[in-house]
Amino acid sequence: MNSKPPLRVLARLQDYFWPQQEQDHSFEETRAKLLCGFSGLIGTVAALHNAHILSTDTQFSPTVAAASLLCVLAYFFVPLIWHRTQSKVQATMALISLYLFHTNIQMAFDTNYQWRQEIFLIGPPVLALLLVGKRAAWVATAVISLNLIVAAIWQDHLPFGSLIVVAAVAVTLMTGLTLFHNEIERKELHLIELRDEAQRADREKSEFLAKMSHEIRTPLNGLSGILQLLDETDLTEDQKSLVATGRSSGRSLMVLINDVLDYSKIAAHGVTIESIPFSTREFLTGISAAQSGAAKAKGLTLDIEVAADVPAWIASDPTRLNQVVTNLVGNAIKFSQDGTVTVSMSVQEQMLYVAIADKGIGLTNEAQVRVFNKFEQASSATNRRYGGTGLGLSISKELVELMEGQIGVDSAPFKGSTFWFTVPLVPAEPPPKDSAPKAVVSTVQSFDGVDALVVEDNRTNQMIVRRFLESMGVNVDIVEDGRPALQHCAAKRYDLILMDIQLLDMDGVEATEILRAHPGPNQHTPIVALSANILPEQTNAYLKAGMNACLGKPFRKDELAKVMSELVKLSQADQPAA
Repeated sequence: MNSKPPLRVLARLQDYFWPQQEQDHSFEETRAKLLCGFSGLIGTVAALHNAHILSTDTQFSPTVAAASLLCVLAYFFVPLIWHRTQSKVQATMALISLYLFHTNIQMAFDTNYQWRQEIFLIGPPVLALLLVGKRAAWVATAVISLNLIVAAIWQDHLPFGSLIVVAAVAVTLMTGLTLFHNEIERKELHLIELRDEAQRADREKSEFLAKMSHEIRTPLNGLSGILQLLDETDLTEDQKSLVATGRSSGRSLMVLINDVLDYSKIAAHGVTIESIPFSTREFLTGISAAQSGAAKAKGLTLDIEVAADVPAWIASDPTRLNQVVTNLVGNAIKFSQDGTVTVSMSVQEQMLYVAIADKGIGLTNEAQVRVFNKFEQASSATNRRYGGTGLGLSISKELVELMEGQIGVDSAPFKGSTFWFTVPLVPAEPPPKDSAPKAVVSTVQSFDGVDALVVEDNRTNQMIVRRFLESMGVNVDIVEDGRPALQHCAAKRYDLILMDIQLLDMDGVEATEILRAHPGPNQHTPIVALSANILPEQTNAYLKAGMNACLGKPFRKDELAKVMSELVKLSQADQPAA
């Protein structure tokens, strides 16, 4: 405890003489930092110089000695000018003026002349160049040159020739430093242009990905929806197999699209890690339920092992953990032909350790080094045979590191692989029973008598949503734009509104804002966004506008039913009568 106050004093002194900068700081902030640092350094050197001179036999009068001591002390207060005013120019001018005054005192009154004090006058132009710029530096050079000439004329003990030489040296030095400074400025401007170009390219990339996501997801929603509707009809076994293959291909395409978008979000620092209590065993049970079908289709066994020392509840980000484990299990299933895929969870050195072991093709040592790089797989043959973007493991690595963990692999060719990762282990208490999440009902419910308005301008999507809803007993009205949607909402009360975002005239966000802002029979009706634009900033904008949920295209019928089960009851219970 006794060491804390001194440490706090040292931290304040450091911030005073060497201010902290933003991570993405500018050159101007660096100059301000140098200003404060130079003030402290010059003050320290001046104090040592004064102490040496005053300790020897000099002819300094008490008045001159006091003035010199005040100058020394004043150096340490120059940073205060910048801290108070944030004016680098004012603080620099104060430092240079003090420096000139103090040097002239030394030149005029140190008649023993143990030091060549005129040499110190080279300092102000250099300080001006580093801290303010070229113009101030040349003004300082002119001032000190005049200062040297005047001092040589008025002070008999100062040799005129040597002072002229010092002035010439100062001019020559400033000429060289100015040329160097010009080159630094040119490089700085070039770096700023490159930074702006990179930021512009990053924005354009994000816009391109958002647009491509929308353009791909919209027709994919049509394909997925039609295949789902076909699957509910009377088909022969051969037709059912064809439909299942089509749906599987659609899911694979969605995985590729989501991988690219996920990596883009991570690269743009758009992913935040949450800390939510969840059950470790239920978490792994969910993974098993989701992946068992794919494992069974390849004749594999999927085993789950949880060590006894793993807490029943932990606090972490279950969504991101699920993404990592699902990706690793999916890879293990993809690259295995027979045997068992084992998902194990244990505690190692106060970290949660998760491992996914398989008996698949394995990896060479060289492939193990590259496999976590973006857009890379073990080999080109792997890509041709198994497909994929090579982003899954890269995304998993980024997510694990965002959670302050590590990820790795132990493998050998033809002997299988064990992909593992660790994350901080934070035991948690289970939430109260009434606040625990309810089990998701996988069966499609019936919504007989429910009235829904669908706002959608794509004919294929209109047909799919109508068929989905009508198969669940919903009465459906369909309009193609925001304005007719508002007209329908003014004339009839609905239990649910499904709102597309990109419409021809009035988009879904604007229509929602108008509907929420004006009293009417549907002011409080639940609204679900149906959109292919599902980046986080986009979905947040939908919710901020007054929507209650968002379904990303393509969506499944059971996903639509799940959202309806949560919102329609709320609408029927809480919505006031018209």
